[in-house]
Amino acid sequence: MSEAREQVLEARQGGHRYEVRVGPVLPGAPAAAALGRDRVALVSCARVLSTPLGRKTATALRRAGNLAVVHALPDGERGKTLAQLERAAMKLLRAGLTRKSLVAALGGGAVTDAAGFLAATFMRGVDWVAVPTTLLAMVDAAIGGKTGVNLPGAKNAVGAFHPPVAVLSDPAALATLPARELRSGFGEALKYGALRPAMLPRMAELARAGAADAALVAGCARVKLEVVERDPKERAERKLLNLGHTFGHGVEAAGGFSRYAHGEAISVGMAFAFRLARRLGRVGDATVAVVESALVGAGLPVRVPAGLARRAVALMAHDKKRQAAGLLWVLPRDGGDAWTVEWDVVADPRAVRETVREIGRSG
Repeated sequence: MSEAREQVLEARQGGHRYEVRVGPVLPGAPAAAALGRDRVALVSCARVLSTPLGRKTATALRRAGNLAVVHALPDGERGKTLAQLERAAMKLLRAGLTRKSLVAALGGGAVTDAAGFLAATFMRGVDWVAVPTTLLAMVDAAIGGKTGVNLPGAKNAVGAFHPPVAVLSDPAALATLPARELRSGFGEALKYGALRPAMLPRMAELARAGAADAALVAGCARVKLEVVERDPKERAERKLLNLGHTFGHGVEAAGGFSRYAHGEAISVGMAFAFRLARRLGRVGDATVAVVESALVGAGLPVRVPAGLARRAVALMAHDKKRQAAGLLWVLPRDGGDAWTVEWDVVADPRAVRETVREIGRSG
């Protein structure tokens, strides 16, 4: 899947600058990023470390001469807890890492979230490099410096903005990704199509084919980088990137962070957002149909069991986007030839309840 030519995107986040490199960058690029560091910690998970890519990356870092520790987090969301953060920090401490050290995060979105937060908090902040190995991480989680871990029932409730010094995305790593995990990544990729409707037809075509190449990764990354540059701390426009995440995070939590993969939950969350917008008179049936067709075509869910939908909306009480006036939504609005998306939208609680019933299927 990897293309011959590497694409280099420049990320600007407040006063921080870093490169997002997309193309045939592995396994050598992490070792190059580690040059000049006194020590390096490779943070990943057992599943990734056991792959040829994981072994080659560790070997390249060892040859660079400064790999001090390899730490494996539990797979998936189980690795994103405060208890696991403490365990990882103790390993870094015992390995002698200092403020001049580097954390290399090799893995999917859960690894980059957790390892990035480890870097943000260890010694009050050390540099880190993101080496995403899943589509979800390449197009979203590894970019923009949002790091964090979960609390019981609350996704990413503890975290920090801590941009990496580089993001190294090699689409060749996706060749051996399980089909479900690749589909989950398309849940986040299609979010960019929902935010930029002109991009949606092409993204939907790639998602149906399960074809994630460097052009797709770079296209999604470019959209996110543009938004983050204008709003690095999510005070305004960056909230758009949470499209589908309000109800979607509730779905993840209601499923115990295991029943639904992140991208699957975000797919349901996007369907919920567009159906809620229809109930509020913001969009028509055609807009909802276009978005849901793209999601279903990618093999992603747009509804969940009724009981889980009710639990999901109850868990939204812990959402970070809640304010004193209530929960604020990211919702589309029809206009001209396509829809636009707006943030900080107040929704009638009755419309939310009715949409919960609509999105919940029997069984």
